[in-house]
Amino acid sequence: MKKLPFSDKIEFMKILFITDLYPIGEEKIAKALFYFVQEWKNQGHEIEVIRPNFKLNTLIRGRKIIKEDIYTENEIKIYNLNFNTPFLLNIYNKLPKDFSLKNYDVLISHMPCGSLMAQALLKKEQIKYICSVHASDIKVLTDKKYNLYFKNKLKKSYLLADKISARSPILKAKIENIIPETKEKTFVAFSGIEEELINSRTKTIDKNNIKLITISSLIKRKNIDTIIKAVSKTENVSLKIIGEGKEKKRLKKITLNCKNKIEFLGQLKREDVIKELNNSDVFVLLSDNETFGLSYLEAMATGNIVIAKKNDGIDGIIKDNFNGFLIKNNTEDLKKCIAKIQKMEENELINFQKNIITTIKQYTIEIASQKYIDNIIEE
Repeated sequence: MKKLPFSDKIEFMKILFITDLYPIGEEKIAKALFYFVQEWKNQGHEIEVIRPNFKLNTLIRGRKIIKEDIYTENEIKIYNLNFNTPFLLNIYNKLPKDFSLKNYDVLISHMPCGSLMAQALLKKEQIKYICSVHASDIKVLTDKKYNLYFKNKLKKSYLLADKISARSPILKAKIENIIPETKEKTFVAFSGIEEELINSRTKTIDKNNIKLITISSLIKRKNIDTIIKAVSKTENVSLKIIGEGKEKKRLKKITLNCKNKIEFLGQLKREDVIKELNNSDVFVLLSDNETFGLSYLEAMATGNIVIAKKNDGIDGIIKDNFNGFLIKNNTEDLKKCIAKIQKMEENELINFQKNIITTIKQYTIEIASQKYIDNIIEE
């Protein structure tokens, strides 16, 4: 394992990683957790993945149910397990007969589905357990529509864990408020991007045509309509929207009076997304209940000024008026924020972009993955 400047800890571990948010093949699944696993493998750790899928939940999320089997991709073994009911039966029946937690040094779970399965496995055998907190976990714990049984089961996972990795400072504060007993064992596990994506050159922004971009699933909680309405009422700006989703038809109707300045690009390959980011000036995403979002980091790496929602997702890395802007989700605030960028002097814009690049260099996948491991092995 390479020794990083901030770390003198060198321990190779056998890791069992459990989450339903891990892609198989060409699945359109956010890859933040995939990048963690791949980087840990590159650092010398041995890793296997269990991917537990509640079939109904998988379909509701618009994903295909992949055949139950053991897959090997990028030298990672993946147990893809499909469940009709949420772990009410003996889950060991779905695993190989020689499967045992004793074959691993640490169990790491992500997403509610992963943490519930981890808890079920730990009933039989005990090893070091790291439970993660995403926006989905907070929703299960606080939303009245979720069954009290599952709220209590999920809460038990946090109490059972040796440590808890919160995916952002905001989520760390939320879980500690909901379950005060977690305060002494919770750390922040930021996402990271490939270092080669970082473009250290400052951009020249044409204030007569500021190019905005957003990358998102086109679903209600992403609040893409706020961005469209703000752009439609602001001069000298254009907007590109990357992504697909069930809100697309409604969003296109909103753009009828300004479609000459707003373009829907659909779902793009990652390399094409990066090209579009390199050709843009400002990245905007005002999602509700955002876990973190690699798109924010990719936007910063490509020199975009990021406008994000206050007290959500990227808040904590973005510092308002220093390396980005944090606003409420409303049209007027976004219009004012765009106007502020339009009024910035050239030297202000250059200093702002320098702050962005200085920040993003601290959030490479190599650094993020090593810090995650350091927190796990730290006593």
